[in-house]
Amino acid sequence: MPFGKGNGIKPGLVIWSWNPAATNENCKNIIDNGDWYFNPINADQKVISEMVSASVKKLGGKSDLKKSWNELFKYHNTNKNLNNKGYSQGEKIFIKINQGTASWVMSKEERDNGYTISSSIKSGQERRLRSLGATETSPYIVLELLRELVNEAGVRQQDISVGDPISHIFGHNYSIWHTEFPDVVYIDRFSDMFGRTLIKKTENDLVWYSDRKQSDKLYDIIEEAAYMINVASLKPHGSAGISITAKNHFGSQARQSASHLHYALIAPSWESYPREVGKPSNGGYKKYRVLVDLMGSRYLGRNTMLCIVDGLFGGGADETRGPVKYFMPPFSNDWSSSIFLSQDQVALESVCFDFLRSEWNGINKHGAANNVFEQGPNMYGVDDYLHQAADSKNWPDGIIYDPDKSGTPIPSLGVHEHWNNPVDRQYSGNLGKKIGITLVSIPDTLIKSN
Repeated sequence: MPFGKGNGIKPGLVIWSWNPAATNENCKNIIDNGDWYFNPINADQKVISEMVSASVKKLGGKSDLKKSWNELFKYHNTNKNLNNKGYSQGEKIFIKINQGTASWVMSKEERDNGYTISSSIKSGQERRLRSLGATETSPYIVLELLRELVNEAGVRQQDISVGDPISHIFGHNYSIWHTEFPDVVYIDRFSDMFGRTLIKKTENDLVWYSDRKQSDKLYDIIEEAAYMINVASLKPHGSAGISITAKNHFGSQARQSASHLHYALIAPSWESYPREVGKPSNGGYKKYRVLVDLMGSRYLGRNTMLCIVDGLFGGGADETRGPVKYFMPPFSNDWSSSIFLSQDQVALESVCFDFLRSEWNGINKHGAANNVFEQGPNMYGVDDYLHQAADSKNWPDGIIYDPDKSGTPIPSLGVHEHWNNPVDRQYSGNLGKKIGITLVSIPDTLIKSN
């Protein structure tokens, strides 16, 4: 049974676009020849652009792309401040990408060469070897986003910023985006070299964690943004079970790392707890979850007009590993080749969680490099934060989520439920009920019709 209140033009609507032609089935993503998944040879930009534009039109409810974007902006503004208007020129948009490994996986030579990774590995660099080519935001969905925002929605390039504040932008992303959109602001918190714009911490703390233990500053580009677009990746996570749009905001706070937030995940020290599914050290339900505060922040989750999950190459067993081919239908031992969109962050995370827990079920085997932790998304309590984000009845005793320190608890942030099964993939909306998630697929044959 669903619980919570759906968000979006059509509340609880999630769009899933799948097209195996978007990715190169022969991609190896191995270091031996530098055949990275993000190389242009491994993605068809034309197909991916069509997937994004078709999804935006489905979500916005208009056959015209420009009108659909206007509807998305109008809904967000109405929901945010009861102002039923579209985009106004001069308003800032921040596209938050997932690029965490760029802060540590590159050698000094690569950082000094425009943050572009090479194929050279030296002795003693096993962690680097494991994590080169880790599943993170690839260039192609963001490129189409920029095209649509600039060419359809009428946003000036200089009013759009892109990046992951905790990290760098990889050179393979920057070169593709900057070639077509040189006036977009590509951010970096460390340096203004290589065409990056240096960002600054906010003067004051802007996020207060509701267990009252700590608070955080953010960055100027987040504080100034009228809209955020969250572009996350479809992947498991060693400490959280899954890493999608909510976990992506671990990179939005302004400390050197996000290690201070891991205590509120289900497996704070995932490399030391028993591997058996169901035994995370902080698993279970109705426990304080920092992800709810990030989703409920007026600067982060509640300022996000569109959530996107890049599932072109589904992630490996944890966040530091490269993509693997997925076995569940319709992927059938091929790249997942999917894009997910929604204005309901809870609904989107619920759908992506269902995909990940079905794929990483302990039965599918994804190769020796992933065998160490095959069932991460099925740890006990992975969806606890979604239960709590959807309905305050699921909050822990003594916790009142108020990340803005406003004195007013957050409302329901969206609707949560699970599908009926991983073959039919139906939610309440697909079954004709008035509340709950509705999963719409492109093509529409991916979900069983009634």
